[in-house]
Amino acid sequence: MGYLAFIAAHGRMLAFGFLLTLFSSFGQTFFISLSGGHIREDFALSNGEFGLLYSIATLGSATALIWAGRWIDTVALPRYVTAVVLALTLACVGMATAGHPVFLALAIFGLRLAGQGLMPHTAFTTMARRFDTGRGTALSLVALGHPTGEALLPTLMVAALAVLGWRSAWIICAAALLVVVVPSLLALLRADARATAAKIAAATANSPETDPATSPAAISRPIAPRDWTRAEVLRDPRFYLLLPALLAPGFINTGVFFHQIALVEAKGWAPTLFAASFAIYAGTTIATSLTAGPLIDRVGAVRLMPVYLLPLAAALAVLSATTNPLGAASFMALAGVTAGISAIITAAVWAELYGTRHLGAIRSLSVSISVLSTALSPGLFGWLIDHEGSFDGIAAGSAAGVLAASLLTLAAVRRHSLTAPGGRSIPPS
Repeated sequence: MGYLAFIAAHGRMLAFGFLLTLFSSFGQTFFISLSGGHIREDFALSNGEFGLLYSIATLGSATALIWAGRWIDTVALPRYVTAVVLALTLACVGMATAGHPVFLALAIFGLRLAGQGLMPHTAFTTMARRFDTGRGTALSLVALGHPTGEALLPTLMVAALAVLGWRSAWIICAAALLVVVVPSLLALLRADARATAAKIAAATANSPETDPATSPAAISRPIAPRDWTRAEVLRDPRFYLLLPALLAPGFINTGVFFHQIALVEAKGWAPTLFAASFAIYAGTTIATSLTAGPLIDRVGAVRLMPVYLLPLAAALAVLSATTNPLGAASFMALAGVTAGISAIITAAVWAELYGTRHLGAIRSLSVSISVLSTALSPGLFGWLIDHEGSFDGIAAGSAAGVLAASLLTLAAVRRHSLTAPGGRSIPPS
């Protein structure tokens, strides 16, 4: 089924996921940092103090995500998503009203937990659980909310900052969530429930108009032979073999992008050159995401794991080896390929291996570890730079680490091919 036909068949649920990933931007670093200068000025914080506060809040959100993310497995989706968006709304209000660094830290904690963590977690868990046939396609379409937010929302936020001030801008964000996003998400869920009920009725009546490949029965069953609990997953070696590969793109890209000024100074590039190359990154991310979804549907996420990091390894090799200004564009293009696959494959691989019944608990654990890694990489990269580590050396070492992570996935793929008679996965020992 092509993208247009897939959207026509499942547009309401896809729009639900897209809105969640789009407005998760309010909790992402690229969006929060737009207010960074105003926040430091109002609270008399140095760059280091604000960075420390931000890291502490992010680490706290990563810990809380393990607990909060698992409730999607047991709470009705309309209630869960309402609670998540209202939490993000409250965090936006907290940003606008904070009068002390402690309350600022609590607001950022809320932004990071609900925005960066739970909004995409809800979107991708719902898509992975909702779709069996076409899971990769659904995830690729929903993932487009991230680059869409990166492309559109900073311009709007900068305008709001200039006209209204940073506190009023965050009130506008809260109002948009409360007035637009919550009602839209609930309306989409109600409409999808009605459409699903109609499909079930048509299938029961043996209607010739019902497509078995897109019927509710076909899109609601997990493809894994059985459903694993999170405790079982933690005893499964495949989880640890795949985890470094899933963490690598976020860890490395966060470190590089956070220290982009040091990078361009080391390379002798104009800061505007690297900033402009983000458009290339966004373009390749979108193009690859749309290509990767159907590929995952055909091949499987687990089988793609050993190769999906290779473009990132090549990007880091280019970054290490050249000072030519074209190196910035090459790095962004290649890194964007892996980034475009990353969000989709991360959501799909756990469903393929472990089923969907406890997917919220499993994903919340892996996402929490991912958030933790992105909180640590700026500090590690900064420490290396401060201790006279060259960016060329950092990039080369990162490329070697990426290749090592790819090699680890080969063992996981071999273990994945070992199944008990009748197709049932061998339980963890």
